[in-house]
Amino acid sequence: MAAKKGKKHPLLVYRIRYRRHRGFYFFVAFVVLALFAAIRWLPAETWANEPLSNVWWVRDYDWVWLIIGLVVLALAFFRIIAGAIPYVQCSARNIKIQAPLYQAVFSYKRVHETRPNTLFHVFEKGGLTRGERKFVLNDKYGGQTAVIVEMNSWPMSIHWMRFWLGNMVFSSDNRALVLWVEDWMGLNRELSDYKDRWRERQKQAREGDPATNLYREVLKK
Repeated sequence: MAAKKGKKHPLLVYRIRYRRHRGFYFFVAFVVLALFAAIRWLPAETWANEPLSNVWWVRDYDWVWLIIGLVVLALAFFRIIAGAIPYVQCSARNIKIQAPLYQAVFSYKRVHETRPNTLFHVFEKGGLTRGERKFVLNDKYGGQTAVIVEMNSWPMSIHWMRFWLGNMVFSSDNRALVLWVEDWMGLNRELSDYKDRWRERQKQAREGDPATNLYREVLKK
């Protein structure tokens, strides 16, 4: 008997995106917080000959640097968490995509077919911002394979889902999910297996239990 839920496949689109410039965020946070600490706790004579010593907002609103530093530090930690959380997982009834701030579920009844394809061919017609296109279509990532899930329909507005999940989870023509994972062959097999089992259960439900059908035929005679 198949497992009720499949493997959680980390989505590379989020992992790679949020790992980029993560160190820069920590560096900026360190510099800003260090500046706050210096302004707040170093003796006043330390700043006597500094160009910014007479700038009123630097002297009187040093707490602003604390807020900026904490915000940047929070963003740095968010990028760590946001890169680790997202995944796609098959279950007996649907496909679940867990994004950093949103979760979407797609029933197998909406799935038309699944197939592998390279990112370059999926996004070559557009559908991305300039930064996203530069990121995903470069030599390092453009040739990597993703699982394309062609959909018959969507459970909600495609624009709403793009807002929360991002452009790179959907094909440029808004007709398919783009699931970019390391083990794309494993995910493709799971999708086919779970989808086929779901359709078989639906078929059996429509036809009814054989014993029940036989009993009904006997009653008719």
